[in-house]
Amino acid sequence: MEQGRYLYILVLAVFVIAGRKFLDAWRDEAPGGTTRRVLFGGLCLACFLIVAFFEIQL
Repeated sequence: MEQGRYLYILVLAVFVIAGRKFLDAWRDEAPGGTTRRVLFGGLCLACFLIVAFFEIQL
């Protein structure tokens, strides 16, 4: 397998983990909950865009 495929799989894994953490932070009412939502939501969105870029290129 080429190196790009490994990166694609890694980004997919980070996307799933960040999405899971985002959903956990969505229910969090603690003072730091908003920061966690923005952090994990942004990471999830970034991974989604990277995966979309890979799909277009491959």
